[in-house]
Amino acid sequence: MNLNDAQRRIRWTTIAILVGASILLSVLDSSGNLDLLFGFIQDPLTAVASWTSRQTDTVADALSGPRDLDEARTEIEELQAQLEALERENEELREIQGEWQILQDLFNRARQTPELRRQTANVIGYDTSPAVRSIIIDKGSEDGLEVGMPVESSRGMVGRIFRTTQNSAQVVLITDNASAIPVRLGTSRATGSLRGRGATGDLFVEWIDLKFQLEVGEVVLTSGLGGDFPQDLVIGRVVQIDRNESDLFQQAIVQPATDFDTLEIVFIITDFNPVDTSIFDSPTEN
Repeated sequence: MNLNDAQRRIRWTTIAILVGASILLSVLDSSGNLDLLFGFIQDPLTAVASWTSRQTDTVADALSGPRDLDEARTEIEELQAQLEALERENEELREIQGEWQILQDLFNRARQTPELRRQTANVIGYDTSPAVRSIIIDKGSEDGLEVGMPVESSRGMVGRIFRTTQNSAQVVLITDNASAIPVRLGTSRATGSLRGRGATGDLFVEWIDLKFQLEVGEVVLTSGLGGDFPQDLVIGRVVQIDRNESDLFQQAIVQPATDFDTLEIVFIITDFNPVDTSIFDSPTEN
């Protein structure tokens, strides 16, 4: 080997080392470890201690994982409990809102007919007897309620008191087959007797004279005749007309305005001025 070959090899080896060092420095710089290398060159013991400390921290973090997981589970349970509490609170607020709406409707109904004296009562049960369609309310004779008093909701007629105890009363619904209420149709002004069909919950007005041209959609109201009910209490609307020219009378099928299955609060009409028909009790003078 001559001198020129030796010099050439030294030159290429030097270049290779420089290129490798450049690449290594670039990699260390991009990975953030260049400062560690310089620190190692300046103070090897401190650099080794720093690297060892970082590895120890990594192991410690791994060992603390289960503790963090328990804390996370505890926090999840606490958040779940808070969520359930908020859901219960929302349900209570919705219930309060529903009761407020019912009371608001009742108030509006009372404001429309200030001449009637009313008392509110809560519905506390439904009669299970198939023979009588009725509800039970939480007011009775001690509250001044009497048999025969009319009962209504914010939307319309409910029925009348059938019997009372000291603190409760049974209200027979207008859909009961023993119920009969004198009514008037709002548009045609025809009169008739509203009857119920019991278990089916249907209503119909019978004994309507054929001279009246009934219309589907007419409002059905109490007529006040007989003095048992005030005038103009809403009952429902006509949904079907049964008319046969060969018959003496026609009938109207009525959809009640009140949903009897969702009643919560009702009005008992404790005082009203009935239609005065006493003039017709004495014979007509010629």
